[in-house]
Amino acid sequence: MKPSSWALYFLLPLVLLACAIACGRSTSSSSSPPAVTWTDSSSGLTWQVTPFANTMDWADATSYCQNLALDGGGWRLPTISELRTAIRGCVQTETGGSCGVTDACPDAGAPCDSASCSGCANGAGPGATCYAPAEFADPCYAAWSSSTAVGDEHSAWYVDFTRGYVAVNAEAASGYGTNFPYVRCVR
Repeated sequence: MKPSSWALYFLLPLVLLACAIACGRSTSSSSSPPAVTWTDSSSGLTWQVTPFANTMDWADATSYCQNLALDGGGWRLPTISELRTAIRGCVQTETGGSCGVTDACPDAGAPCDSASCSGCANGAGPGATCYAPAEFADPCYAAWSSSTAVGDEHSAWYVDFTRGYVAVNAEAASGYGTNFPYVRCVR
């Protein structure tokens, strides 16, 4: 081993440690890493804390969740009823609210989809922000559900947590473009 290689492998960690101490950064490993999952005590569902970084169509979202190995795997795309359990502070779209869209009533129209599914004021959820649990990273994202919309061919339900609304979106690219929701998996 060359002398310069020896210095790189053995002295560099000591230099970095000294720098961390001098800069006032903690060198202990006692702090916990950020949570990657969160279990909602009210629903019993375990959620992926940070959604995938990009939007994707519904088929890719379904596949992404099925193949997600995060924290031992077992993930899937949530149903619309499950996704609605994550809405906070928008009474009409929270579980049991006047928005009738559920797993049992997935129609894209009356009697399920109504004006009450349009959500609440933009960004006025708990803490003057989104209508999602505080435990979610990037809580304002819209997220796909696994529930397809009856009566709106090739569309699926999603929740937009910016306003807490429940709506349908085309499952794949169409004449309306590719403005797809994000993906937050559940198990």
